[in-house]
Amino acid sequence: MDSDKFVKFCYENYKDIMSRYGAELPSKVEIVRIDGEKPRFDTDKAYFNLSHSGGVMMCGISHSKIGVDIEKIREIDYKKFDFIDAKDVEDFFEKWTERESYLKFTGEGLSGFRKEIPADAHFEHFPVWDEYHACVCAEEQNVIAYEIDVNAIND
Repeated sequence: MDSDKFVKFCYENYKDIMSRYGAELPSKVEIVRIDGEKPRFDTDKAYFNLSHSGGVMMCGISHSKIGVDIEKIREIDYKKFDFIDAKDVEDFFEKWTERESYLKFTGEGLSGFRKEIPADAHFEHFPVWDEYHACVCAEEQNVIAYEIDVNAIND
């Protein structure tokens, strides 16, 4: 699945729903890609972020900055990541998705992965499927999750 096509599909199909919650979003957007920067819309009135893991894609769209992460829970030696205080694998992936969504929210990228996350960072966790963790980092707002069948996206 082409990620730009996926983002535009999400935006086109959900901007009206988001508008009902007070988000004033442009009717049309284009995706801008510049080497060394994260992809963005061509406006400062709408933002998006993407994540994928284990064959699943997640797209966050907002009227303000947003960072998202989804991870397939898998066996991993989580104790090697001593900067993440986790009690088990499940807890590790919950904290990992927070960390990654925060770094995508701030735009720091993975270079800041070991930095401490501020206590006032706002996270929303979503139950997706049993073997996944999904997290959104954004300013506090109405965050709603939808499942999309990518087969509905026409060429």
